[in-house]
Amino acid sequence: MVRILGFVLLTLLLAAAGAFGLLQTPPGKALLAHMVSAHVSSPDLKVTIRDITGLVPFDLGVGTVELADRDGPFASVEGAALSWRPLALLRGTFDVTRLTAERIHIARRPVLAPTGSPAASNDGSTFVPPIRIATLAVGDIVLDEPVIGHAARLALRATADIASLARGLSLDFALERMDQPGSITGKAAYRPQSRELDLDIAAREPAGGLIARAAGLDGLPEIVATVTGAGPIDAWDGHLNLTAGTLAQASGAAGIRAVPNGHRVTFGIDADISRLLPPAIGPLFEGRTELAGAARVDAAGRTTIDSLTAKAAGLNATVNGSVEPSGALDLTFEATTPDSARFAALAPGVSWRATRAAGTLKGTASVPAIDARLHADGLAGAGYGAASVNARLVTTPDSAGTLALTVEGDAQGLTAQDPKVAGALGTAGGFSATGTLPAGGQPVLTGFTMRLDALTARFDGRADAMAIDGDLDVSRLDLAAFAPLAGRPLAGQAALTAKVAASADFARVSLDLKGSARDLVTGIAQVDSLFGSQTQVEGALARDGANALSVRDMKVNTQGLALLVDGRIASDVANLTAKLALDNLARLDPRVSGALSADAAFSGTLDNLGVSAKVSVPDGTAMARPLRNVTLDVTARDITGAPSGSFQLAGDIAGKAARGTGSLTTGADGSRQLSGLDVAIGSVTARGDITLSSAHLATGTLAVAAGDLADISALTLQEASGRLDATVTLDVANGRQRVAAKGDAANIRFAGRSLASARIDATVTDPLGVPLINGTADLKGLDLSGLVVETASIKATGNTAGTDLVVEALAQNTTLRTAGRLSPQPGGAQLRLDRLTASRANVNVTMSAPTTFTLANGAVRIDRLALAAGGGSVTIAGMAGETLDLTVDLRALPLSLVDLVAPGQNLSGTLAGSARVTGPASAPNGNYDLRVARLSNPDIASNGAGPFDIAASGTLAGGRATVRATIAGQHLQGLTVTGSVPVAAGEIELAIRGAIDLAIVNPLLGTTGSHVTGTANVDANVRGTAAAPRAGGTVRISNGRFDDSVNGVALDQISAVLTGTDRTITLTSLTARTTNGGGVTGRGTVALDPAGGFPGRIDIELTNAALVNSDLARLVADGRVGLEGAFLNGPRLTGRITLRALDINIPDRFPGGVQNLNVRHVNASKAFTQKREAQRRTPPTANRNGVALDLVLAAPNNTVFVRGLGVDAQLGGELRLTGTTRAPVTAGGFEMRRGTFDFGGRRLTFTRGRITFAGNSDPELDFIAEASSSDVTARILITGPASQPVISFTSTPDLPQDEVLSRLMFGRSAGQLNAGQAVQLAQTIGQFSGGAGVLNNVRRSLGVDSLDVGTDSTGKGGQVGVGRRLNDNIYLGVRQGTTPGSGRVTVDVDVTKNIRLQGATSANGAAEVGIGAQWDY
Repeated sequence: MVRILGFVLLTLLLAAAGAFGLLQTPPGKALLAHMVSAHVSSPDLKVTIRDITGLVPFDLGVGTVELADRDGPFASVEGAALSWRPLALLRGTFDVTRLTAERIHIARRPVLAPTGSPAASNDGSTFVPPIRIATLAVGDIVLDEPVIGHAARLALRATADIASLARGLSLDFALERMDQPGSITGKAAYRPQSRELDLDIAAREPAGGLIARAAGLDGLPEIVATVTGAGPIDAWDGHLNLTAGTLAQASGAAGIRAVPNGHRVTFGIDADISRLLPPAIGPLFEGRTELAGAARVDAAGRTTIDSLTAKAAGLNATVNGSVEPSGALDLTFEATTPDSARFAALAPGVSWRATRAAGTLKGTASVPAIDARLHADGLAGAGYGAASVNARLVTTPDSAGTLALTVEGDAQGLTAQDPKVAGALGTAGGFSATGTLPAGGQPVLTGFTMRLDALTARFDGRADAMAIDGDLDVSRLDLAAFAPLAGRPLAGQAALTAKVAASADFARVSLDLKGSARDLVTGIAQVDSLFGSQTQVEGALARDGANALSVRDMKVNTQGLALLVDGRIASDVANLTAKLALDNLARLDPRVSGALSADAAFSGTLDNLGVSAKVSVPDGTAMARPLRNVTLDVTARDITGAPSGSFQLAGDIAGKAARGTGSLTTGADGSRQLSGLDVAIGSVTARGDITLSSAHLATGTLAVAAGDLADISALTLQEASGRLDATVTLDVANGRQRVAAKGDAANIRFAGRSLASARIDATVTDPLGVPLINGTADLKGLDLSGLVVETASIKATGNTAGTDLVVEALAQNTTLRTAGRLSPQPGGAQLRLDRLTASRANVNVTMSAPTTFTLANGAVRIDRLALAAGGGSVTIAGMAGETLDLTVDLRALPLSLVDLVAPGQNLSGTLAGSARVTGPASAPNGNYDLRVARLSNPDIASNGAGPFDIAASGTLAGGRATVRATIAGQHLQGLTVTGSVPVAAGEIELAIRGAIDLAIVNPLLGTTGSHVTGTANVDANVRGTAAAPRAGGTVRISNGRFDDSVNGVALDQISAVLTGTDRTITLTSLTARTTNGGGVTGRGTVALDPAGGFPGRIDIELTNAALVNSDLARLVADGRVGLEGAFLNGPRLTGRITLRALDINIPDRFPGGVQNLNVRHVNASKAFTQKREAQRRTPPTANRNGVALDLVLAAPNNTVFVRGLGVDAQLGGELRLTGTTRAPVTAGGFEMRRGTFDFGGRRLTFTRGRITFAGNSDPELDFIAEASSSDVTARILITGPASQPVISFTSTPDLPQDEVLSRLMFGRSAGQLNAGQAVQLAQTIGQFSGGAGVLNNVRRSLGVDSLDVGTDSTGKGGQVGVGRRLNDNIYLGVRQGTTPGSGRVTVDVDVTKNIRLQGATSANGAAEVGIGAQWDY
């Protein structure tokens, strides 16, 4: 036995020696290189080793190592060498004396397939001995630009002794750039004898370095980073510093201190790193971010975390607990976030006010036991919201390492943007889920439940990343609650149960379902019309890969609709049938009616699928025309490959026979033939045979004849009429398609469009290439929904070199004439335009010189298109297509050209400028500079607002156009528009700033007698999209003044601030001063809600405000009024105004007038006569109702005075205005407190007086004064508007008015008056006719309230009297006659509204005292 063992050992030694010797030979080394290359290579990574030299394996060299992926080599190593000491393994150390390479070259990043997941764990038997490397060096490391976006050369040197803590550790390395400054160096050492740890690591590189490029830092800043530390492990301190230019800064410190039974570790980092992070994450760490921690490690290796905190702008988190040496965890954690503003990029469309997560984590990191609670406030997204959401997550591990997962939660305060959706959704809901997570496996969902007012659903079964198998039960589904998710209005109730078995990608699925729906609404009118109040669905669906679909007894039944589908379509068989019955076609379209039935049967296989179908309408209507026994039969074969088949049409349409046949066949070479086409419906026929070859060239004839197109209105569902005869002949000439068309049409009307007549006779060769055309086309009376072409004539003459074209047309009253030549070019076509003119009225455009358009490779090259118009010109040159290269030059181009495309604009002014556009058409680059001079039109000119000068410039880049524009005008000051707009879709970003002189509106106010001055400073912005713009900003009005000369309204020092958003306009402040020093202030808000009529409220407060100051009245008031409600649909004016003073001045002279003249038009034009007759026939339209009123005017201190024309009255009280401004209703009025009426030397006391308003600022008077003599009682009535009152005299018994005046003035009849009295009577009558005014002018100049001149009580002498009201209750009067001792002083004192004390004293010493009482009834 010993001899055998010895023999075996000797044999092994000899084999080993032989193998060792073989490896030292060139063939052996080549074999070793091949075997190692094959062993380390994979399908995606090929490693090739060449030229092994030296003593293998102890001191060897490798010539090259090449690495390649599927795209080829990406890296190589040259001149590699390894030398190590095998005997050191006996000491348990892998001792490398030299590991070097002359050059490492990395050309690009490799493209490798993702590797499989690593093993979850190992058995712990892997042994790595301590390693010592005496020399590690690479002399030249070359990185090509594709690696990190910048080419670089580096060198590496290092030494390392990585043994064990007991034997000590050391590391020394340096990585330096060879082509630019920059390095990473470091030293680390642990000495077990003194238990000292030293660290010194530094990285430095200037701006534009490799680290900044590899990290993708904006601006490629300078990088400086250091990590240092020194000292014994019982009292060790370390420091971290990092700066990245001005982008980021971080500093930190760490310490280790000895404590009883262990060590205490602390650290803290303070950083500003948000600009280093990706844009989506950066906002979470904006400003300062702090990370700090403290932990204790005892002698047994147990770690107690006293605190671990992270504080950032978007996140705060804390962790504490313990970690056992075995890896067992016992941690408590909490994390909170503020509102969602900083998460906008991470969670677009989702918002919240705050979130919080807290819980515990026990067990191990691989199998944790978690109990966590999550809470969110104000969660919203996708049109939904919740006041609060709570959830709890619990994981429970078992002995096998499987985690049982449970989630439970609820939501409170559910909302939705749409009130109908919110009502269906309810206000609260709950959810729960269960599942498992096997050790090293994927999570499995075993159950899920959702409970809402709108949804009750439950899933039981199994669902993971591979398959779904379970039961789904939806017992309630209110579709209205899910309209925002569907993006369309939904409504109705539904319920279903289903057995689901499917793969995760649904490539294979089996579904047995049964469901019902009530009052279903999908928002698709044609679909909704099919469903009745109740819908039932039952059946089974199955899909087995992409080539098999089976349906088992799938039934859809609703009121008026029944659908049954059964069968299978697969690659081996097709036997699916479908039946449809619809009770009334009006469910699909109101223009048709009648029952429809349809049957279809599929046969063959999926690769050769055939179908037979029949659709029939036994009795119905279309466009109010009858349909009788209309049927369409279709038989087809191989519809997914080489289709062939036939159809038959039969029945009666619109009372006329309808028939049709035709067949389609596909040849072996792929050609297709439509043969025997013969369709006739009344007078409309279509017949022909057409063949389409495999080269897609057609031959054959198609003829259409229609005596009256109305016969097919029932089929087109459009009203049609007119005659059409056309023949199209298709053939092939020299390998190119040729089409000959000949036809004429008359009185064509279809879908709102019309054509008076057309005649076409033309032949077109190669219509889809560069067409060669011969023929003519004449059109008359073409109306394309408002675009009218009165006449058009096209003449084409073609030959082998090209086609000459002449076009003349009259469209929209614009005459167009053009001529040119279309000719083929290599790779495209060329159109030479020789002549082009367009003229309309006084607007003419002419092409200055011939130009050429060349079409090639999908782009058009324009060879200087120059147009002249009205002394101006436009020139366009360059390339247009998917890529643009255009130059545009505009010079003094008249804006009146707009009338050519948009008649009636009547613009004046000129446009000049230039533009350069390059790059892709979807996102062009370039610049533009435009100038509009003296822009105006008749409306602008008549309003005095223009003309305007506009200058705009900007650039095009990144799919946007920048705007820098200024607008100048006589009332504009520095008005600018800046920002950018999208070239196609995108957001608008514009800012509008400047000042507008308010005088710009004065022309509009000219007819009202009003005038405005002041300045409005605008600071506004426009955002959103072109379809849904959003405007906002501020308008500040300063130094404003408003004058209304007609109504005597004057306000100055007007200032206001208006703030606008896309939702509201807010009158932040309004102040103004009235002529007497009083004030007007206001504020309010108006919502920009057109559907709601722009609701809002504006409040105006008056303080001693002189609102009216005219010849007719002077009004000073306090109070507050408000305009509220929907401003567009009947706002309401409310409030209370207290009158400090209302002085009404009756004019001393009434205005005259003229009678309306009866004008008769002689030789009036026909247009005028038609317009006049139309005006006479047009009934008057009702005016808008005006503004609703609920306004109180109060004069509690009797501050209403009426003077003039002999009237001197004081009134007080309260008046309420209701109704509307167009039809006000007055309740109450200002009642007479005292008053006199002077005329002809007599003074009468008013016995009744009232003032009301009837919808304008001119008050209505109703005064009565009464006097009695021996035989007559006379009354004077003053009624009507204060501006032109009516004064009348009545008496009892009834006497003529001049007789009443005579009795009042002189106490005798008119026939008994002397000459002087007769003159005085005449003067009084003239006064009431507007002829007198001297006394009132004198009264005003003297500053008294009353002044009268007349006869004394005897009627023989004259007297003069003046009076003034001292306050609201006391009136003082003085009267002096022409006789001695006739002077007299009177005093009236108002005790109450109805009782007055009166006293008088005369020059002769006589005195009088009296008391008077007055009540109105």
